[in-house]
Amino acid sequence: MWHERALTVATSVVSGLIVAGVVKAVNNGVADGIVLLWFALATFGAGMVAWVTGILLRRRKRSTRVFLMTSAFSQKYYLADLVQRVHMALDRHDIDLVLKVPEIDYDASAQAHNLNRIEARHREYLGGIIIAAETKRLSADLAAFCRNTKLPVVFTDLEPSERDYPENAVYVGYDIGAQGQLAGQWLLRQLQGVGRPNVLIVAGDEHRARQDRCRELLATTRDGVTVTVDDTCAFDRSRAHRAVRTYLRDLDRGQHLDAVFCTDDEMALGVVDALTPPTAATRTTVVIGIDGVAEAKALIDSGKSPLRATVVQDTQRLAGSVVDVLLRLRQGRAVDKRTSLTAEIYEAT
Repeated sequence: MWHERALTVATSVVSGLIVAGVVKAVNNGVADGIVLLWFALATFGAGMVAWVTGILLRRRKRSTRVFLMTSAFSQKYYLADLVQRVHMALDRHDIDLVLKVPEIDYDASAQAHNLNRIEARHREYLGGIIIAAETKRLSADLAAFCRNTKLPVVFTDLEPSERDYPENAVYVGYDIGAQGQLAGQWLLRQLQGVGRPNVLIVAGDEHRARQDRCRELLATTRDGVTVTVDDTCAFDRSRAHRAVRTYLRDLDRGQHLDAVFCTDDEMALGVVDALTPPTAATRTTVVIGIDGVAEAKALIDSGKSPLRATVVQDTQRLAGSVVDVLLRLRQGRAVDKRTSLTAEIYEAT
Protein backbone atom coordinates (compact mmCIF):
# COMPACT_ATOMS: atom_id res chain seq x y z
CA MET A 1 0.00 0.00 0.00
CA TRP A 2 1.17 3.55 -0.76
CA HIS A 3 1.11 4.69 2.89
CA GLU A 4 3.26 1.73 3.95
CA ARG A 5 5.80 2.51 1.22
CA ALA A 6 5.80 6.16 2.33
CA LEU A 7 6.58 5.14 5.90
CA THR A 8 9.40 2.83 4.72
CA VAL A 9 10.97 5.57 2.60
CA ALA A 10 10.60 8.12 5.39
CA THR A 11 12.21 5.76 7.92
CA SER A 12 15.15 5.07 5.59
CA VAL A 13 15.67 8.77 4.89
CA VAL A 14 15.42 9.67 8.58
CA SER A 15 17.99 7.03 9.54
CA GLY A 16 20.41 8.42 6.97
CA LEU A 17 19.81 12.02 8.03
CA ILE A 18 20.30 11.23 11.71
CA VAL A 19 23.66 9.62 10.98
CA ALA A 20 24.58 12.55 8.74
CA GLY A 21 23.48 15.01 11.42
CA VAL A 22 25.65 13.37 14.05
CA VAL A 23 28.67 13.37 11.70
CA LYS A 24 27.99 17.00 10.78
CA ALA A 25 27.80 18.00 14.42
CA VAL A 26 31.15 16.36 15.12
CA ASN A 27 32.97 17.71 12.06
CA ASN A 28 31.43 21.12 11.34
CA GLY A 29 29.68 22.29 14.46
CA VAL A 30 26.61 21.67 16.48
CA ALA A 31 24.40 24.18 14.61
CA ASP A 32 24.67 22.43 11.25
CA GLY A 33 24.02 19.08 12.90
CA ILE A 34 20.88 20.37 14.62
CA VAL A 35 19.51 21.61 11.29
CA LEU A 36 19.92 18.15 9.80
CA LEU A 37 18.36 16.51 12.84
CA TRP A 38 15.32 18.83 12.66
CA PHE A 39 14.98 18.02 8.96
CA ALA A 40 15.12 14.33 9.81
CA LEU A 41 12.36 14.68 12.37
CA ALA A 42 10.20 16.62 9.89
CA THR A 43 10.69 13.90 7.29
CA PHE A 44 9.77 11.22 9.82
CA GLY A 45 6.68 13.20 10.80
CA ALA A 46 5.55 13.41 7.17
CA GLY A 47 5.96 9.67 6.83
CA MET A 48 3.92 9.09 9.97
CA VAL A 49 1.15 11.35 8.69
CA ALA A 50 1.03 9.40 5.41
CA TRP A 51 0.90 6.12 7.31
CA VAL A 52 -1.86 7.19 9.70
CA THR A 53 -3.85 8.76 6.84
CA GLY A 54 -3.64 5.51 4.91
CA ILE A 55 -4.94 3.52 7.88
CA LEU A 56 -7.85 5.92 8.36
CA LEU A 57 -8.74 5.81 4.68
CA ARG A 58 -8.61 2.03 4.69
CA ARG A 59 -10.87 1.88 7.74
CA ARG A 60 -13.26 4.32 6.12
CA LYS A 61 -13.40 2.14 3.04
CA ARG A 62 -14.18 -0.92 5.16
CA SER A 63 -16.99 0.87 6.96
CA THR A 64 -19.01 1.73 3.85
CA ARG A 65 -20.12 -1.78 2.89
CA VAL A 66 -22.96 -3.99 4.11
CA PHE A 67 -23.42 -7.61 3.04
CA LEU A 68 -26.77 -9.19 2.31
CA MET A 69 -26.86 -12.98 2.29
CA THR A 70 -30.04 -14.43 0.81
CA SER A 71 -31.39 -17.98 0.94
CA ALA A 72 -32.50 -18.02 -2.72
CA PHE A 73 -32.48 -15.83 -5.79
CA SER A 74 -33.30 -17.71 -8.99
CA GLN A 75 -36.74 -16.54 -10.19
CA LYS A 76 -37.62 -15.34 -6.69
CA TYR A 77 -39.24 -12.04 -7.53
CA TYR A 78 -40.13 -11.08 -3.97
CA LEU A 79 -36.54 -11.54 -2.80
CA ALA A 80 -35.16 -9.69 -5.83
CA ASP A 81 -37.48 -6.77 -5.10
CA LEU A 82 -36.45 -6.76 -1.44
CA VAL A 83 -32.76 -6.73 -2.39
CA GLN A 84 -33.33 -3.76 -4.69
CA ARG A 85 -35.17 -1.87 -1.94
CA VAL A 86 -32.37 -2.58 0.57
CA HIS A 87 -29.81 -1.34 -1.96
CA MET A 88 -31.75 1.91 -2.41
CA ALA A 89 -32.13 2.43 1.34
CA LEU A 90 -28.40 1.89 1.95
CA ASP A 91 -27.45 4.08 -0.99
CA ARG A 92 -29.17 7.03 0.68
CA HIS A 93 -26.61 6.62 3.47
CA ASP A 94 -23.68 6.31 0.98
CA ILE A 95 -23.30 2.64 1.90
CA ASP A 96 -22.56 -0.02 -0.71
CA LEU A 97 -24.36 -3.37 -0.76
CA VAL A 98 -22.50 -6.65 -1.33
CA LEU A 99 -24.92 -9.43 -2.33
CA LYS A 100 -24.23 -13.09 -1.53
CA VAL A 101 -26.55 -15.61 -3.19
CA PRO A 102 -26.42 -19.40 -2.73
CA GLU A 103 -25.37 -21.74 -5.49
CA ILE A 104 -28.49 -23.80 -4.72
CA ASP A 105 -31.68 -22.12 -3.51
CA TYR A 106 -32.75 -22.87 0.08
CA ASP A 107 -29.72 -25.11 0.68
CA ALA A 108 -28.10 -24.97 4.13
CA SER A 109 -24.67 -26.04 2.85
CA ALA A 110 -24.64 -23.32 0.19
CA GLN A 111 -25.59 -20.74 2.80
CA ALA A 112 -22.92 -21.99 5.22
CA HIS A 113 -20.35 -21.60 2.45
CA ASN A 114 -21.34 -17.96 1.99
CA LEU A 115 -21.19 -17.36 5.75
CA ASN A 116 -17.63 -18.70 5.80
CA ARG A 117 -16.65 -16.46 2.89
CA ILE A 118 -18.09 -13.40 4.60
CA GLU A 119 -16.48 -14.28 7.94
CA ALA A 120 -13.04 -14.53 6.32
CA ARG A 121 -13.36 -10.89 5.20
CA HIS A 122 -15.67 -9.56 7.89
CA ARG A 123 -13.48 -6.51 8.58
CA GLU A 124 -14.59 -5.14 5.20
CA TYR A 125 -18.19 -4.76 6.42
CA LEU A 126 -19.91 -2.49 8.90
CA GLY A 127 -22.68 -5.06 9.33
CA GLY A 128 -24.96 -7.41 7.48
CA ILE A 129 -28.45 -8.64 6.63
CA ILE A 130 -29.25 -12.35 6.51
CA ILE A 131 -32.23 -13.99 4.81
CA ALA A 132 -31.75 -17.59 5.88
CA ALA A 133 -33.49 -20.88 5.14
CA GLU A 134 -33.22 -24.32 6.76
CA THR A 135 -32.53 -22.46 9.99
CA LYS A 136 -32.57 -25.64 12.09
CA ARG A 137 -29.68 -27.10 10.08
CA LEU A 138 -27.96 -23.72 9.85
CA SER A 139 -28.44 -22.56 13.45
CA ALA A 140 -24.93 -23.50 14.67
CA ASP A 141 -23.33 -21.76 11.68
CA LEU A 142 -25.42 -18.63 12.22
CA ALA A 143 -24.59 -18.47 15.91
CA ALA A 144 -20.87 -19.03 15.30
CA PHE A 145 -20.82 -16.37 12.58
CA CYS A 146 -22.40 -13.77 14.86
CA ARG A 147 -20.02 -14.60 17.74
CA ASN A 148 -16.86 -14.69 15.63
CA THR A 149 -17.41 -11.57 13.53
CA LYS A 150 -19.09 -9.45 16.23
CA LEU A 151 -20.75 -7.57 13.38
CA PRO A 152 -24.25 -6.15 13.83
CA VAL A 153 -26.58 -8.52 11.97
CA VAL A 154 -30.25 -8.18 11.08
CA PHE A 155 -32.19 -11.35 10.23
CA THR A 156 -35.28 -10.92 8.09
CA ASP A 157 -37.93 -12.99 6.29
CA LEU A 158 -37.26 -16.07 8.43
CA GLU A 159 -36.47 -15.81 12.12
CA PRO A 160 -33.99 -18.12 13.86
CA SER A 161 -34.60 -18.98 17.49
CA GLU A 162 -33.38 -16.15 19.73
CA ARG A 163 -31.14 -18.56 21.62
CA ASP A 164 -29.26 -19.25 18.37
CA TYR A 165 -27.77 -15.78 18.02
CA PRO A 166 -26.14 -13.31 20.44
CA GLU A 167 -26.74 -9.66 21.32
CA ASN A 168 -25.26 -8.30 18.11
CA ALA A 169 -28.12 -9.84 16.07
CA VAL A 170 -31.83 -8.99 15.85
CA TYR A 171 -34.87 -9.82 13.69
CA VAL A 172 -36.94 -7.43 11.59
CA GLY A 173 -39.79 -8.77 9.51
CA TYR A 174 -43.44 -9.62 9.13
CA ASP A 175 -45.18 -11.89 11.65
CA ILE A 176 -45.37 -15.22 9.82
CA GLY A 177 -48.21 -16.60 11.90
CA ALA A 178 -50.24 -13.41 11.49
CA GLN A 179 -49.93 -13.79 7.71
CA GLY A 180 -51.56 -17.22 7.88
CA GLN A 181 -54.24 -15.80 10.16
CA LEU A 182 -55.04 -13.05 7.66
CA ALA A 183 -55.28 -15.56 4.82
CA GLY A 184 -57.57 -17.78 6.90
CA GLN A 185 -59.88 -14.89 7.73
CA TRP A 186 -60.12 -13.97 4.05
CA LEU A 187 -60.93 -17.59 3.15
CA LEU A 188 -63.70 -17.75 5.74
CA ARG A 189 -65.38 -14.76 4.10
CA GLN A 190 -65.10 -16.36 0.64
CA LEU A 191 -66.51 -19.68 1.85
CA GLN A 192 -69.68 -18.28 3.38
CA GLY A 193 -72.62 -20.20 2.00
CA VAL A 194 -70.47 -23.07 0.69
CA GLY A 195 -71.51 -26.39 2.21
CA ARG A 196 -68.69 -28.65 3.43
CA PRO A 197 -65.91 -26.77 1.57
CA ASN A 198 -62.64 -28.34 0.43
CA VAL A 199 -59.52 -26.20 0.96
CA LEU A 200 -56.01 -27.00 -0.24
CA ILE A 201 -52.98 -25.34 1.35
CA VAL A 202 -49.93 -25.34 -0.92
CA ALA A 203 -46.79 -24.68 1.11
CA GLY A 204 -43.11 -25.25 1.70
CA ASP A 205 -41.37 -26.66 4.75
CA GLU A 206 -40.20 -23.17 5.84
CA HIS A 207 -42.59 -20.53 7.24
CA ARG A 208 -44.66 -23.33 8.76
CA ALA A 209 -46.60 -20.91 10.96
CA ARG A 210 -48.33 -19.62 7.83
CA GLN A 211 -50.01 -22.90 6.96
CA ASP A 212 -50.47 -23.98 10.58
CA ARG A 213 -52.31 -20.82 11.67
CA CYS A 214 -54.52 -20.83 8.60
CA ARG A 215 -55.41 -24.52 8.97
CA GLU A 216 -56.15 -24.14 12.70
CA LEU A 217 -58.39 -21.12 12.11
CA LEU A 218 -60.41 -22.89 9.41
CA ALA A 219 -60.71 -26.12 11.39
CA THR A 220 -61.86 -24.42 14.59
CA THR A 221 -64.12 -21.80 13.03
CA ARG A 222 -65.84 -23.44 10.08
CA ASP A 223 -67.91 -26.59 10.52
CA GLY A 224 -67.57 -29.27 7.87
CA VAL A 225 -64.45 -27.86 6.23
CA THR A 226 -61.82 -30.28 4.89
CA VAL A 227 -58.30 -28.83 4.84
CA THR A 228 -55.50 -30.64 2.99
CA VAL A 229 -51.92 -29.40 3.39
CA ASP A 230 -49.17 -30.14 0.85
CA ASP A 231 -45.92 -28.76 2.28
CA THR A 232 -43.60 -30.29 -0.35
CA CYS A 233 -43.78 -27.46 -2.89
CA ALA A 234 -40.72 -25.50 -1.65
CA PHE A 235 -41.96 -22.12 -2.93
CA ASP A 236 -41.61 -23.44 -6.47
CA ARG A 237 -44.14 -22.63 -9.21
CA SER A 238 -43.89 -25.96 -11.04
CA ARG A 239 -44.18 -28.01 -7.83
CA ALA A 240 -47.31 -26.08 -6.86
CA HIS A 241 -48.73 -26.79 -10.32
CA ARG A 242 -48.17 -30.53 -9.84
CA ALA A 243 -49.61 -30.47 -6.33
CA VAL A 244 -52.92 -29.07 -7.57
CA ARG A 245 -53.09 -31.49 -10.48
CA THR A 246 -52.52 -34.40 -8.09
CA TYR A 247 -55.17 -33.11 -5.69
CA LEU A 248 -57.76 -32.75 -8.46
CA ARG A 249 -56.99 -36.21 -9.80
CA ASP A 250 -57.73 -37.71 -6.39
CA LEU A 251 -61.02 -35.84 -5.83
CA ASP A 252 -64.14 -37.98 -5.71
CA ARG A 253 -66.64 -37.49 -8.52
CA GLY A 254 -68.90 -34.52 -7.81
CA GLN A 255 -66.50 -32.88 -5.32
CA HIS A 256 -65.13 -29.36 -5.78
CA LEU A 257 -61.92 -27.58 -4.88
CA ASP A 258 -63.35 -24.47 -3.28
CA ALA A 259 -60.21 -22.59 -2.24
CA VAL A 260 -56.42 -22.74 -2.32
CA PHE A 261 -54.09 -20.93 0.06
CA CYS A 262 -50.49 -20.67 -1.17
CA THR A 263 -47.86 -19.55 1.31
CA ASP A 264 -46.14 -17.41 -1.32
CA ASP A 265 -47.12 -15.82 -4.63
CA GLU A 266 -44.72 -17.93 -6.70
CA MET A 267 -46.69 -21.03 -5.81
CA ALA A 268 -49.97 -19.15 -6.27
CA LEU A 269 -49.00 -18.37 -9.86
CA GLY A 270 -48.30 -22.07 -10.45
CA VAL A 271 -51.68 -22.96 -8.98
CA VAL A 272 -53.41 -20.50 -11.31
CA ASP A 273 -51.77 -22.22 -14.28
CA ALA A 274 -52.99 -25.60 -12.99
CA LEU A 275 -56.56 -24.29 -12.71
CA THR A 276 -56.59 -22.98 -16.30
CA PRO A 277 -58.83 -23.74 -18.08
CA PRO A 278 -61.40 -24.34 -15.33
CA THR A 279 -63.25 -27.64 -14.96
CA ALA A 280 -66.46 -28.54 -13.21
CA ALA A 281 -64.44 -29.10 -10.03
CA THR A 282 -62.59 -25.76 -10.20
CA ARG A 283 -65.02 -23.32 -11.83
CA THR A 284 -65.56 -21.40 -8.57
CA THR A 285 -62.14 -21.99 -6.97
CA VAL A 286 -60.55 -18.93 -5.30
CA VAL A 287 -56.82 -18.59 -4.62
CA ILE A 288 -54.91 -16.41 -2.15
CA GLY A 289 -51.13 -16.05 -1.91
CA ILE A 290 -48.56 -14.21 0.17
CA ASP A 291 -45.99 -11.52 -0.76
CA GLY A 292 -47.75 -9.08 -3.08
CA VAL A 293 -45.45 -9.39 -6.11
CA ALA A 294 -46.33 -7.31 -9.19
CA GLU A 295 -47.42 -10.29 -11.32
CA ALA A 296 -49.84 -11.50 -8.65
CA LYS A 297 -51.33 -8.04 -8.18
CA ALA A 298 -51.81 -7.67 -11.93
CA LEU A 299 -53.77 -10.95 -12.07
CA ILE A 300 -55.89 -9.91 -9.11
CA ASP A 301 -56.65 -6.55 -10.72
CA SER A 302 -57.68 -8.23 -13.98
CA GLY A 303 -60.55 -10.01 -12.25
CA LYS A 304 -60.16 -12.86 -14.75
CA SER A 305 -58.11 -15.23 -12.63
CA PRO A 306 -58.79 -17.57 -9.70
CA LEU A 307 -56.14 -15.53 -7.83
CA ARG A 308 -58.28 -13.08 -5.89
CA ALA A 309 -56.02 -11.84 -3.09
CA THR A 310 -52.52 -11.80 -1.62
CA VAL A 311 -51.15 -11.00 1.83
CA VAL A 312 -48.75 -8.16 1.11
CA GLN A 313 -45.29 -7.90 2.61
CA ASP A 314 -44.34 -4.33 1.67
CA THR A 315 -40.70 -4.61 0.54
CA GLN A 316 -40.10 -0.86 0.71
CA ARG A 317 -41.28 -0.66 4.29
CA LEU A 318 -39.37 -3.81 5.24
CA ALA A 319 -36.13 -2.64 3.61
CA GLY A 320 -36.34 0.75 5.32
CA SER A 321 -36.93 -0.87 8.71
CA VAL A 322 -34.09 -3.37 8.25
CA VAL A 323 -31.57 -0.68 7.28
CA ASP A 324 -32.71 1.68 10.05
CA VAL A 325 -32.34 -1.02 12.72
CA LEU A 326 -28.96 -2.15 11.33
CA LEU A 327 -27.52 1.38 11.47
CA ARG A 328 -28.84 1.94 15.00
CA LEU A 329 -27.34 -1.39 16.05
CA ARG A 330 -24.04 -0.31 14.49
CA GLN A 331 -24.13 2.94 16.45
CA GLY A 332 -24.60 1.06 19.72
CA ARG A 333 -28.13 2.38 20.23
CA ALA A 334 -30.83 0.32 21.91
CA VAL A 335 -32.96 -1.74 19.52
CA ASP A 336 -35.67 -4.32 20.07
CA LYS A 337 -34.60 -7.92 19.69
CA ARG A 338 -37.62 -8.48 17.47
CA THR A 339 -39.36 -5.91 15.26
CA SER A 340 -42.62 -7.23 13.82
CA LEU A 341 -44.40 -5.49 10.92
CA THR A 342 -48.10 -5.85 10.10
CA ALA A 343 -49.15 -7.26 6.71
CA GLU A 344 -52.26 -6.30 4.75
CA ILE A 345 -54.61 -8.03 2.31
CA TYR A 346 -54.56 -6.89 -1.31
CA GLU A 347 -57.68 -7.85 -3.26
CA ALA A 348 -59.68 -6.68 -6.23
CA THR A 349 -62.03 -3.82 -5.49
